[in-house]
Amino acid sequence: MYWQRQNRIVTGGFPAVEIMAPELMVRFASRIGGSSDPPFDALNLGSGTGDDEKAVLSNRKAFLDHCGIAPEKIALCGQIHSDKIAITSDGGFFPRTDGLITTSPDVALGINTADCFPIIIYSPPERVLAALHAGREGARKGIIGSAFEILTDRFGVDPAAAVALTGPGICGRCYKVDEAIARDFPEETVRSIEGSPHLDLRAFLEMELSGAGIRKQSIIHSNVCTCCDSERCYSYRRDGGITGRHWTIAMIRDHG
Repeated sequence: MYWQRQNRIVTGGFPAVEIMAPELMVRFASRIGGSSDPPFDALNLGSGTGDDEKAVLSNRKAFLDHCGIAPEKIALCGQIHSDKIAITSDGGFFPRTDGLITTSPDVALGINTADCFPIIIYSPPERVLAALHAGREGARKGIIGSAFEILTDRFGVDPAAAVALTGPGICGRCYKVDEAIARDFPEETVRSIEGSPHLDLRAFLEMELSGAGIRKQSIIHSNVCTCCDSERCYSYRRDGGITGRHWTIAMIRDHG
């Protein structure tokens, strides 16, 4: 992933995706460049965090303007750590969902995170796009499998022709879990650090994506840890729950 600064706002882009699917725009909003005060400084895009809602709305407008997206064209999930997915052809808010799928150009799918992983899946032949919120619970419940059930059954997607990326999220060195949680995940995704189990959620997500049929060379990781990178990233774990939220957005560009 590369970082780009424009008009104070810093966003992350994904060069491999830009090569593999040039019609697809994917951007990750860092915490840099907004108007929120500490501890939400500065580009907090998450409402309900304790931040001034006027600042959040101002930040959202600035980020969407930065990306060239009309506010009515952003689609967002309610995000309840589930495997529920909605299909949409327009912007809006979709409560009680953790994933969105669209074939509509110029509709931006947004995922709200601060340690959980945003996952973007795109199949160029069908021009179908999915955006998923994959925290520990949603991943364990099988949100990736739920997405591919819809993508294959409803849209005829061949997973071998799709590309997937995981955006910034908490790394396996930072994600300490208890023994009961560790037992819910494959042994190869858990390691002991200073006597405590730590979960590599990114590795588990790659296993799930590969298991769904995506080729290994078509799975792209940002390799940015939200917990490690305090300059550019919010982290619920690092900041004790009092922190901002990022958006990762993905949109199929309309080439006419």
